[in-house]
Amino acid sequence: MLKTGLTALILSYSTFSNASMAHSSQHIELSYTVDQAQNYPFYANGDSTALLDPYNFNANESALQLDEEPVAKYLTVQDERDWEYLKGQTYTILGLSVATVGLMTLLPESVTKWDEEDRNLSGLGSKWKDNVTAGPVWDRDEHYLNYVMHPYFGGVYYTAARHAGFNEFESFLYSATMSTFFWEYGVEAFAEVPSWQDVFITPFFGAVVGELMLEAEQDIITSGGEVLGSATMGDVTLFFLNPVGHIHGWVSNTWGGSAELQYSSNPWFGNDQAAKFALESGAQYDNVFYGVEMKISF
Repeated sequence: MLKTGLTALILSYSTFSNASMAHSSQHIELSYTVDQAQNYPFYANGDSTALLDPYNFNANESALQLDEEPVAKYLTVQDERDWEYLKGQTYTILGLSVATVGLMTLLPESVTKWDEEDRNLSGLGSKWKDNVTAGPVWDRDEHYLNYVMHPYFGGVYYTAARHAGFNEFESFLYSATMSTFFWEYGVEAFAEVPSWQDVFITPFFGAVVGELMLEAEQDIITSGGEVLGSATMGDVTLFFLNPVGHIHGWVSNTWGGSAELQYSSNPWFGNDQAAKFALESGAQYDNVFYGVEMKISF
């Protein structure tokens, strides 16, 4: 009986010792494994435990935020009045107006209603004074010029101010100033008498057309810049909805220079070379002189 009890006690102690050694060995190996392996987090879902993939984001994960591509300034409406931006666009309008006059001199008389005398560069000052004094009159331009093109260009002036952060009424005043005093009684008055249609239709109809142009532009931008599913059609449409803004943006980004504009009443701006060139071209010296001088730096 005593031998049986001692035998059972020795067997129990041997079993316990082996189990302890096995447990200790397993603990050491696990510790080594954990130290050498990557530290992946676990999460408990009910009674099961799963390994999380550190590269797998949940559908609601908001940690990854991709920066949106910035929209060009000429495609946005400024939150506040940006006088510098409006001034830059005005310079662009002045340059485009000079180019437009040059183009109109090449068009046939049936389109512009400018005869050879109107195209003559001699005596510009006195011609401008006579035309301004005689106007405004009811002109004989084609209907598409008076009732399509003039409202469109009035809208172009209007949208330039709207993109610079000015409200509807302020943009109308800008359009009226540019179309009436700069163009009708300014540039165009060197060739023809100001007209009632242009003085009234360009700013008033232009304000309505311009606001519609602005809304259409913003709708296209919101929809991804496409028209009828075409990005090219969208780009072309956006250009014609805001040509001044696009050209000003392109020139500013490419050129990176500056421009200054100032009024001058000094014939030929006091430039002897310009005066000599003008006289040799047939232009007569005229004490009545009004003009603007633009200085461009690169």
